[in-house]
Amino acid sequence: MTSTSPPIAAVAFDLGNVLVKVDHLRFCRGLAELAGWPPQEIYAAVFQSRLETGYDRGRLSSREFHRRLQARFRLDLPFPRFRDLWNEIFDPLEDMQEVVARLARRYPLYLLSNTNSLHFRYLRERFASLLKHFRALILSYRVGSRKPEAAIFQALLREAGLPPARILYIEDNEDFVAAARTHGLTAWIFVSPQDFKERLSVAGLW
Repeated sequence: MTSTSPPIAAVAFDLGNVLVKVDHLRFCRGLAELAGWPPQEIYAAVFQSRLETGYDRGRLSSREFHRRLQARFRLDLPFPRFRDLWNEIFDPLEDMQEVVARLARRYPLYLLSNTNSLHFRYLRERFASLLKHFRALILSYRVGSRKPEAAIFQALLREAGLPPARILYIEDNEDFVAAARTHGLTAWIFVSPQDFKERLSVAGLW
């Protein structure tokens, strides 16, 4: 932001590796022990394929995603065990709950996340004290679109009802930051909680 930028009136956050830590390889290592595949190959087959992106867009139910995953890896994996493996990839990110709580006293907060129904149900229970600060949740599986597609950013803009430049968007993926900026959002790359707090201070938002 510069001195001529419009004042920030709302803050939107990505979720994974911005508000909470995410380690997809934890799931891949767990599945590798059952399937006999190298974890990196499982990562490519799940997280770099249409399988996960279809689930993120809400085009597959959790049960259908589970069935396709079993077929892909030729596994007989009970759904409860799959659900536990799928969800055991998240950890708190130091200081971010306090940062969010402080910002929520000054700005309406929005969540903009590529996620799926199982992950978000788990996150909403485990991180309830963090997520309670958000005015609205723009989630890929609910809106049928995932970053960097235009529709999910437009959903945020409709929900916030503000000029795009007055929304500060925080994201750890450089491609998604670039996409946000094409829609006029003020977007920052997230590096660490400390770096974020320092940038907020410099921008007069803290």
